[in-house]
Parts: sequence; C-alpha cells; structure tokens
Amino acid sequence: MSHEKGFYNDMARKKETLKSIAANLGITHTSVSNAFINPSKVSVKLRKKILDYAKSVNYHGPNPAARSLRTGLCGAIGIIYNDQLSYAFSDPHDIAFLRGVSTVCEERGTNIVLIPLKNSDLDNFESLDAMVDGYILNAPYKSNPTTQRALSRGLPTVVVDFESPQHISVLTNDASVMQEMTSHITSLGHRKIGIITFPLKEGSQALFSLEREPETENYVVNQRLQGCRAALLNEDIELSNILVQEITNSRKGGAEAAQILMNAVPDITALICFSDQLAYGAMEECRRRKIDLPGRISITGFDGITPYDLSPELPALTTVRQDADQKGRKAAEALLNKASVKSNQIDIQAEVIIKDSTAKVWNL
Repeated sequence: MSHEKGFYNDMARKKETLKSIAANLGITHTSVSNAFINPSKVSVKLRKKILDYAKSVNYHGPNPAARSLRTGLCGAIGIIYNDQLSYAFSDPHDIAFLRGVSTVCEERGTNIVLIPLKNSDLDNFESLDAMVDGYILNAPYKSNPTTQRALSRGLPTVVVDFESPQHISVLTNDASVMQEMTSHITSLGHRKIGIITFPLKEGSQALFSLEREPETENYVVNQRLQGCRAALLNEDIELSNILVQEITNSRKGGAEAAQILMNAVPDITALICFSDQLAYGAMEECRRRKIDLPGRISITGFDGITPYDLSPELPALTTVRQDADQKGRKAAEALLNKASVKSNQIDIQAEVIIKDSTAKVWNL
C-alpha cells in the first residue's frame, strides 16, 4: 500500500507546473518563470527559494518545446568559430570569449550551440536554424560558405572582429593598437623586422613582403597589418624589407614561422606576432636555437593571456591586452538585447603592455 502511495506521489510531482509552484509559494507566475528563464529580473534570495522548492517537487523548468511553440523562440544562440571546434577549447583567448558569452547566457537562461567555420555539411543549417534564435560570428573569414550561409538566414546576428554594416559588430581597435606596438619596436632601434600572422585567407601559408597590399578575407589580419604599415611608414622604413609569414594560429605555427623568417633574414632582430600563441611558439623556437631573448631578438604578441604551461625560462611577453571575456559578454548582450542597442558598432579598447620580451636592438 505504501508503495502504491509513493507511486501516486511521484505522479503528482511530475504534474507540477509554473502556475502550481507559484500558487504553492504564494508568488506570481511571472516570478517563477523569470527564475528559470530571466533570472536577472528576480532577487537572488527569491530565485533560490523558487529553485529549491522546484527541485524538491522534481520540477526542472519550463518545457523547451512548449516554450518554443508559445514564444516562437528556441532559447538558444549559435556561435560560429573561425576554426575547428576543438580550437575553441584550446586557445586561451577563445576560452575567455566563450566564458563571457556563456556568463550572459546563463543569466538569461539561454543555451549555446557551437558551430565550427569548417563545416562540410551546409545542409545542417536547416536544422541549426530550427535550434537557435540567432548567431554570433567570431572572427570568420568573409567568403567562407558557413559565414555566408549564416549571414543570409535572416536570423538576428552579431559579428565579432568582422565588418558587416547590416549587423551589430563588436570590434577591437586592432589597427591603432598594432600601430602603437610597432612604434614601440621601432623606437628600440629595430629595422630588420618580421611579422607572423594567422592566414589572410583560409589555409594560406604564404611568405610575402609588406610592400604588397594583400587581399585578406579576415578583418583582424587586415587591421593589424594596416597598423604595422602605418608605423613603419612613419619611420621611413622600406616595406619591401619587412617579411610577413602566414601560419596556423598555434604555438607550433609560431615556431615554424619564426624558423622561416630567421632563415630568410639571418640578422632579423624583431618578430611581431598577431597572437600570443604565435609569439610563444616563436620564443620557443629561439630558445631551441639558443638565441638570447630579448638581447638578440625581441618578440611581441597579441591577446594578453599567459598559458598555464609556459616555460619559466622565457621572458614575460610584451603584448597587446584585449578583454576577450568582455568581448564575449558584449556580443551576447547585443544579440539578446538587440532592440536596446543604440549603435551598430560596439568598441572594445585593447592596450599595449610592455614587459621583458622586447629590448633595444642588439647591433646598434
């Protein structure tokens, strides 16, 4: 008999609804709904009370399918990354960016769908569109089919490190801050300088001189190259003497690019890298060759995030610090609060941080 009673109690618990919980707690249905869907609209104390009670009666929130039918929304956003999906969980900058997005989504009760730019099955977008209410594009390549497919779907979209006049853009001051960084290098007397960048176009790994005005599919690369050009021209440095190596954005890539540039210009004295990952790889290659840092070669990065496994033998990196967490927050807030966004461009200010990996040129 007691078993039967327990069975019916369980059945009753499964029938709990937002309205029944509100009635039992003596609060409004809206307050209970907000505790699950829009927690910023209820106090921390009240939300805890609601969630604790809901847990005690085996209620885990509004039915997603029912909510979708009622509101026309799925309660999820898609984030499109400019590389393999695994990169989002290995690159410190992208990890911080994703943390910023997820923090806002947690506050709103919104889910996240991660989508790699290298998506071989574009037919997936039919099902993806049914799963998400909008997209965040994170530094994509312009003509990539996944980028173009996402932009053409008509869903609310925010682009990060990418220019798209018809969408809200979250942009860093890449050109001006890279001009400042390059000016720092030239102020130390460096004239034989190499630049290490991630690819201008997907898969590209060319070596070229900065004299050539390259076509690029990536907004970030274009802006940072423009900043370098401006600083070097201000010092009357021949752009034809400045080599640029495209490479995969990783420490391994940084090491490989440094090797190419040092072989091409044996007396090179500075390497300007467009990410910290590339810079740490370049420093590790210099250490492998027993090249003194920064006495023989100065190296700079971009991002301002130190990896957990960095060798203590390497100098602290002179870099550009950008707040990737804030960038992620701003992108998510803009997408979820699109109606209240006053401008189509949200600016994130990065800053040059001078540390120990740069010094006066060794051969002055």
